[in-house]
Amino acid sequence: MNPVNRTTIETISLVSLLLLSLLNTRPSFADHEKDNPSDGTVASFKKVEPPQYLQPVNFYDSKGEQVNFSQHLGKVLLVNVWATWCGPCLRELPELDRLQAKFKGAEFELLAISIDDEGLPIVEQFYQQLGIKNLHMYIDTDKQLGKIFPVDAVPATFIINRQGEVTSYLRSYANWDDEAAFKMVLDNIATPPYRLPELALLN
Repeated sequence: MNPVNRTTIETISLVSLLLLSLLNTRPSFADHEKDNPSDGTVASFKKVEPPQYLQPVNFYDSKGEQVNFSQHLGKVLLVNVWATWCGPCLRELPELDRLQAKFKGAEFELLAISIDDEGLPIVEQFYQQLGIKNLHMYIDTDKQLGKIFPVDAVPATFIINRQGEVTSYLRSYANWDDEAAFKMVLDNIATPPYRLPELALLN
């Protein structure tokens, strides 16, 4: 990949730069110290300004059926991209499971999407081992998420508003049992539901 000069980096939005530079890179452990500095809390989330619309891409649910984010328009989504070979991801899953349990019935959904090549069988195995009860199983064996998210490093978590726009992200792990994580979700849910945009691009 051709190097991007400093002037260009300063003029392109952070999300656009990540999508351009990381789209074709191979997923790996996040170098949290160097590439994705984080204090281990949701305070390290980076805002996306302006929020970015997502093109429709499909992934799969536990029944093997194709699903996409457009099916959740009107809800606030927390999308966590993970893999079974990622230690920090496995540490997060039980915490994310407990976080989802706190918001049953709310206008919020937590989507944990595995990028494991082995698909549902290995995800089911780890859900059982970790005692996951509140998170639905989703997989991206077709590697479609890389078209819209920088997922070269996991865990990676993205907040999507009711209109289907990415508003913030964290390419590192976080403590989801922290009260600050609960408050972050509450603050996003409390954001007024603006009129949904035209859905032509979702057809």
